Amino acid sequence: MTAFDDELAVEAWEGRLAPLLDQHGAAVIAALRTGAPRPPWPDALRTPALARLAAPHDPAWAARARTLARWSLAARLEATPVMIAARRTPATAAGLAARHAALRTAAASLGHPDAGALVDALYGARPSAAPADDDATDGPAPSIPALPLPTWVEVRAALAAHAGVDPRAVAVIDDAHAAATVLTTAGAVCAFPPVTDLGSLTVAAHELGHGVYAAAMRGLPLGLAAAPSRRFDEAVAAWAVRALEEVLPPAWAVVAAWRRQRGVRARARLAQCEHAALVLGDADAWARAVGPWRPALAQALLDEPGVAATYAAADRRALTPGPGQIAAWGQAGAALSVAGLA
Repeated sequence: MTAFDDELAVEAWEGRLAPLLDQHGAAVIAALRTGAPRPPWPDALRTPALARLAAPHDPAWAARARTLARWSLAARLEATPVMIAARRTPATAAGLAARHAALRTAAASLGHPDAGALVDALYGARPSAAPADDDATDGPAPSIPALPLPTWVEVRAALAAHAGVDPRAVAVIDDAHAAATVLTTAGAVCAFPPVTDLGSLTVAAHELGHGVYAAAMRGLPLGLAAAPSRRFDEAVAAWAVRALEEVLPPAWAVVAAWRRQRGVRARARLAQCEHAALVLGDADAWARAVGPWRPALAQALLDEPGVAATYAAADRRALTPGPGQIAAWGQAGAALSVAGLA
């Protein structure tokens, strides 16, 4: 095939998938609003030809092909019988172990040598044994100040101003049953539960970080209007949580920083757990790496087994984008070279 043939193939698939992904996004938003299960990916994404898309002659076209292939991999993993069966297991330590075992089993059938390579292809972060900061302690929790918190509208405005995007480009659903950011060809929609305290405001800030980054990619072709990896997208969202501390009154910022640092340590432990489970095959990984079973802490791993290294890597990256820099990153879309970004 010629370079022109490669481009035509990518464009044809983008044209076919765009309306299907918009329908899928609308279904995801509806599920977030009602608490229903997340809908499956469109069947078309499981077409084997998507995995073979390539355009090595040009970085932007290559990035578009990689994006479609990554979405296809997620859809094919979701549809494997072993993963379907694992997701039917209870939300317990045994259920998490079943999900990890399913990832290890599914890797070869999806063309990857092991679960680590599969997770890396999905999220951009291979399971790692990076140590948690075992010497650090939470210390006493700061007192909760008797001061009002900013609204998510104010947080969105502050994040968007720093990112260099129009806050109106980030739509919000603030009564969802779960938190997620959904991208469609019409723009970004950030969904999160009602904001009633600092914890729920932090969840909102995380999603709004995804949202302002997605808003910076508006107008790009489908395959290019995506982060270069989930790992980098989560690093931008982690920046937004740190930036929240600059929006909060100083007394609240102290509380937020204490909670954030505790979260960083927890995510490092989760990454240790998944390394043990996916790389070492340890069926008791949760108990060995994290400790007593805590369903709320495990939820992200139950929803997306293998994702823990992504969150831990985002914390370690500690992005510090300057004013307007996120807008510039967004215009590069999936072709962004993240090496050396601060």
